[in-house]
Amino acid sequence: MEDEIQYQSKTQRKKEAEELQRLGLKLDNLSVQQLENIEIPKNLKTALIEGKSITSHIAGRRHRQFIGALMRNIDPESIRLALLQAEEKNLLESEAAKESKVWIDKLLTGEPAEMEALLDEFPGLERQRLRQLVRNIKKGAPGTKSLKFRETLEKLIKVEINSK
Repeated sequence: MEDEIQYQSKTQRKKEAEELQRLGLKLDNLSVQQLENIEIPKNLKTALIEGKSITSHIAGRRHRQFIGALMRNIDPESIRLALLQAEEKNLLESEAAKESKVWIDKLLTGEPAEMEALLDEFPGLERQRLRQLVRNIKKGAPGTKSLKFRETLEKLIKVEINSK
């Protein structure tokens, strides 16, 4: 049996390095919380989180090259899979946010049927808490505490949507 040694030209190696650097850029675009939630090597995760504080263009370029160098020792398929999972989770979270905003708009109409529909859909929600938040949103002036109450209501509904 002959040992097959694959020859890679300098151009091929450079293209692969650039591809890894682009993959590293996709990782760099994730938030710190998203980075914490995906499975990547600790040294790469640390470098990506530290890179968030770099403001200088030239230092940022050097740091991206450093991330590309770290990526050379990592299986790119596992990184691609982690990115896909993060994107899927973001998509689910954004869908939950949209759905919760629709429910909030329905609740703010004041129709009792809307409250009943929400409670039928998500029995884990407390009727009294929902009514209290809706009442506080309605009576508050725009830009005051009503925004805080709206965010609280949105979080409650999102939790129920995600647990469904």
